[in-house]
Amino acid sequence: MNNNDNNTLEKKQFFLDSVAKFCDKCGTPYVLEDVNIIQNTGVLAIIHFSCHNCKSKNMATFVAPLGMSNRVPINTDLSVKEIKKFANKKEVSPEEILEIYMKLKKETKVFV
Repeated sequence: MNNNDNNTLEKKQFFLDSVAKFCDKCGTPYVLEDVNIIQNTGVLAIIHFSCHNCKSKNMATFVAPLGMSNRVPINTDLSVKEIKKFANKKEVSPEEILEIYMKLKKETKVFV
């Protein structure tokens, strides 16, 4: 195991110890495999917890300078890989939303 893997395991263990030890839904203790670090800037971290027992999912943010975290249960079919992909996207502007809205408003049917 290389040093990078050790750092990741240490970070996951830190988040288990300081943000979430147990699943909110069923009470099962989380294990390292249940934790995925979506983003970590050193100041702010976004962590995804997935219970290996009941499959419920939680997202958490951890603000390092304040030592504070916030955890939210989510109901999603997105994989951790997909969440990471969207977490790195820039925000959508109000103008872009309005442009899409106007285009969709003109259509009688919309196919996805």
